[in-house]
Amino acid sequence: MEVKLYTISELSKILNLHEKTILRFIHEGKIVARKIGRMWMVSEDDLKAYCHLELAVERKPALKPDYGTIAERISVSAVIEIQEQNSEEASRISNSLMAMLNSESGRGNGNRFDFFYFPEIEKGKYVFYGSSEFIENILHIFNRLCQMKE
Repeated sequence: MEVKLYTISELSKILNLHEKTILRFIHEGKIVARKIGRMWMVSEDDLKAYCHLELAVERKPALKPDYGTIAERISVSAVIEIQEQNSEEASRISNSLMAMLNSESGRGNGNRFDFFYFPEIEKGKYVFYGSSEFIENILHIFNRLCQMKE
């Protein structure tokens, strides 16, 4: 019985794949091959086994990742700047906001805030990140601060 052997070049034409792809499949074990001298050779039976394996493997459609609801995916940010003569008032507001964030109602959902004070321009900057509900509450707090008489 004569065994038919195929070279990489012949397989490239039969399978309509680049020669480097076939070599990669050989090294990955997807195609069984033997090295004869300096050439890789694939028997007809091994070629059939590869082809049947390719046909037998059920191709599953790519699953789309579940990102959840729009409310779970939205992240909102807000920057509030307050002109301050010194850092004491800016720090007091920052400490109050930090206490609110650490309370039960402000915990979770990835809500956070950063505080910066720039003495050279006498300005406090409050940067908030989180859910739309969190940002709405923060803006409501600052709105009430604006309505208070000093």
